[in-house]
Amino acid sequence: MKTCLPLLCLLLAPALCRGADLNGDWIAEINGPGDPQYARVSLQVSAGKVSGSWGGAKVEGTAEGDQVTLSVLRGSLEGKAVSDTWTGQGTLAGGRGRGGGGTTLQNVMWKLTRASHPPAGGPRTVDFDPKGFSGYYSAAIPPVLHVFAGDTIRTRTYDAGGKDHDVRSPGANPETGPFYIEGALPGDTLVVKLNKVRVNRDTARQGNRINGRTVTPQFVAAAKYADAFDSEWKLDLAKGTAMLAHPTERMKNFTVPILPMIGCLATAPAGNLSYRATDLGPYGGNMDYNQMGEGATLYLPVFQPGALFFLGDGHAAMGDGELTGSALETSLDVEFTVTVQPGFATANPRLENAGYLMSMGIAGSVADSIQLATAQLATWLKTDYKLDDNEVAVLLGAVLKYDITEMVDSQFNVVAKVPKSALAGF
Repeated sequence: MKTCLPLLCLLLAPALCRGADLNGDWIAEINGPGDPQYARVSLQVSAGKVSGSWGGAKVEGTAEGDQVTLSVLRGSLEGKAVSDTWTGQGTLAGGRGRGGGGTTLQNVMWKLTRASHPPAGGPRTVDFDPKGFSGYYSAAIPPVLHVFAGDTIRTRTYDAGGKDHDVRSPGANPETGPFYIEGALPGDTLVVKLNKVRVNRDTARQGNRINGRTVTPQFVAAAKYADAFDSEWKLDLAKGTAMLAHPTERMKNFTVPILPMIGCLATAPAGNLSYRATDLGPYGGNMDYNQMGEGATLYLPVFQPGALFFLGDGHAAMGDGELTGSALETSLDVEFTVTVQPGFATANPRLENAGYLMSMGIAGSVADSIQLATAQLATWLKTDYKLDDNEVAVLLGAVLKYDITEMVDSQFNVVAKVPKSALAGF
């Protein structure tokens, strides 16, 4: 009996007979000179003709079976289907993944991986109980959990010494994470809404000597610190106040309000860079800003696929600058929601809460930090509020405030902020 070819295709090898499917949404990885580049790609195939978008650029080409040729960014790519990906080589104009812009064609290797889509049923709430920790910010650290934009994660952090109710690690700001956010790409912004930041124990600890970086050498030389001074704190969670666990006579009535905040929030830094959890930079990290608490929303630049988000270093309260090197260190229960702003990122982290827009300037000096923070805040107002340069200058000249948030670690952090009440009419 003679079997027709279409029936053989149906029974034996339908994928081979109709060719690999190039339609749909993809993530492109482009490897050439420098670090890998990434782009969101959307392709449609009709009668062997390919059309669509590659980042912000138009793409067109031809597809036959498992072979494809694409023209994009004044270059040409050739490749084939390999399992559930497409891969090949070719040339692209300088800039490669995100809109090109260069004038020189570069030889590249490329790969298309099918874009992930969130599960049915809408955003999820996921509980994550950390069993380990990270002492570094790095893309080399495997993710502890994969989530999607819109998901909410409930977890906990240790204090800077590696403790919650028990000793968990050697210390130095151990981080929970990293969390991989599906679909986040370099050049995006990771948005982290801190829904809940709550102290989960009744003790905290603090340094009791002023860091020499914040005072004059003469003050350091003259200071007479007592080695036996006890700066442990007792937290009254019902009253929302903290007092020294073993106060001196003069400090027996000294109390401070409990205002929980997270010292370290970060994405993985660019390339193969790795930083200690006590460091800070454009990726965030040990920013130690006492406004990074419940109700705040943090905007972090994305440097790696998935963003790779870390958090740690809980505090029950902190004065500006953390000038004693540690301030009411404790552990926290944290709930946060992640979203992604595609194709836009600022040079340093940004923050907002009910009262303020806040822009961070992380640099090697206070002067440089002020410049970075102010320029970024001004650009934020121009972009989101459509103010021109004169209008921004007048507004900031009237209402701008500065906070110095980090003075005792590897970099300084100055925050430029503007009250939202001043923006109500725009």
